[in-house]
Amino acid sequence: MLMQRPSQTPSIATRVADVIVRGVEDSDSEQVIDLINDIYGEYQGCVLLVDEEEPELKAPASAFSGLGGRFWVAECQETICGTVAITPTDAPGVARLHKLYVSSRARGRGIGEALCKLAEASARKSMKANMMMLYTDSRFLKAHRLYDRLNYQRQHGVIQRADASQSVEYVYTKKL
Repeated sequence: MLMQRPSQTPSIATRVADVIVRGVEDSDSEQVIDLINDIYGEYQGCVLLVDEEEPELKAPASAFSGLGGRFWVAECQETICGTVAITPTDAPGVARLHKLYVSSRARGRGIGEALCKLAEASARKSMKANMMMLYTDSRFLKAHRLYDRLNYQRQHGVIQRADASQSVEYVYTKKL
C-alpha cells in the first residue's frame, strides 16, 4: 500500500513497508555521495570523483531542478538507501533515467523497481515522455537484470567514457 507523505514542496513521496521515497534535498548530498561511493566500491576500478565528474551530487535537488528534472531518495530507517533521477533530453518525448542506486543492504526488496517505476510515471506526467533512456556501466550486472525485467531494451554497441573509472556503458531504452 502506498501512502502520500505531506511535504512542503510539491513532490511525490510514498511509503512502501519501512521505506520512504521522497524528493531529494540539497542537504542529502553527503548521504547520496556516500551511497554511490559504497556501490562503486563493489566494482573493481569504479571510482566516484564528485568534484571532477559528478559535481551535481553536491546539490542534487538544485542541480536536477536546474536541468528540468527530478531526483528522489529512498530512506530505510532514516538513512538513504536508494536514489533515482530523471531529466528531459534534447529528443522530443524522451526522458533520461539517472542515478538508480540501491544499497547492498536494501537490495532484493523491490526498491530499485519502485524507484524506476516512479521515475517512469513522473517522466510521462511531467515531461510528456513516451520513451525513457539510460546509460549503465557494463559492470552493473544486477542493474541490467532489473532493466531487462522492466522491459528496457539494450541497444547495440557500447560507449567508452573518458572518466576515471574507464567506464564502458550500455544504452537501454523503454517505450512508456
